[in-house]
Amino acid sequence: MLLISFHGGDTGINNLQCYDTTINALLSDNALAIPTTGSLAELRAIIVANGQLYVASGAKSTSQVLCYSLPNANGECAFISEIIGPTLSNKKQHFETAISHPFGIAFSDENTCYISNQDTNVVAQVAVANNIGTLGSGCQSAYLNEIFKQKDFLDGTFVASQVGTLHDVEVNAPDVSSNYGGLAVSIGSSGSKAGKVINSVRDVAVANGMLFVCDEVDKQINMYALSDGTYLGSTAIETSPTHLEIMNGELWVSAGNSLYWGQLPALATKPELSLQAVGIAPPTGNKIGAISFNQNNVYVAFQAGTGDASTGGSVGMFTVAQASPNSIPILSNQQTFVSNLADTPEFVLYID
Repeated sequence: MLLISFHGGDTGINNLQCYDTTINALLSDNALAIPTTGSLAELRAIIVANGQLYVASGAKSTSQVLCYSLPNANGECAFISEIIGPTLSNKKQHFETAISHPFGIAFSDENTCYISNQDTNVVAQVAVANNIGTLGSGCQSAYLNEIFKQKDFLDGTFVASQVGTLHDVEVNAPDVSSNYGGLAVSIGSSGSKAGKVINSVRDVAVANGMLFVCDEVDKQINMYALSDGTYLGSTAIETSPTHLEIMNGELWVSAGNSLYWGQLPALATKPELSLQAVGIAPPTGNKIGAISFNQNNVYVAFQAGTGDASTGGSVGMFTVAQASPNSIPILSNQQTFVSNLADTPEFVLYID
């Protein structure tokens, strides 16, 4: 089965689509049961962990990570719980914790989850037990707390922002420079976007005792130690990274109309992550969203617009081969798995 999440919004698709990959047929265009609270207006990351499905419900008004059962034969997923949601101040309705407009999700173990949040521009660490998540002092980055003594961070902050005080955020968090692993952010300067976050942190992934983070604005992949949040360094690329995928000890990075690949480094004081461009030809005018592997095939989300249902997008499928284990993968036999989608595909997830 292949699951697809969409940019969503008022005119977009407000649920997951589920396809039978053996016959390329749509099983369900409403794969997720509606949660008891909130909505499914802007879905982002979809991952499998702990034998369950986790989904980022990214609309700012919702800002939840939800837990579901894996799809049944009809492509439908039963709602289990809200893992974490936003905490808003009573007076200003500003966000009081790190959770706001979630995008990426990654688990390091069954009880620890990392969530990237676009509007606070931080990665939160969440403790999970019995399908419920919590934030607290134990989830804060010990590395940041040591460097920025007696400074307030949003609860759960594991990776901080270069600009700590952002629109609709209650806590005046310190500005954490790039030298300490602070994430870059671009802020609107005029009109309805004045003072608001325009571009910020994107996807996250976990491997080899490290957290990998897409710093979209600074065009790099940042690395942090899972043990305490220590910033380990960055690898720059030419285009802005948005999505990550780990497969067979390799890291794949979607960045604009480019796709990058590299061997995962071992945990070290200064791990060496080398990324190389993979040859891929997205449809003209398209960007590359998330990717997901099915053995030697990879599904690729092609984004024709930025949430405009009139432009939509498609999902392509490629065969992946390597001449040797350390050589750049070759993508070939390009096919269209599904086209003319009514909305922009964000994440794709293959489930065996």
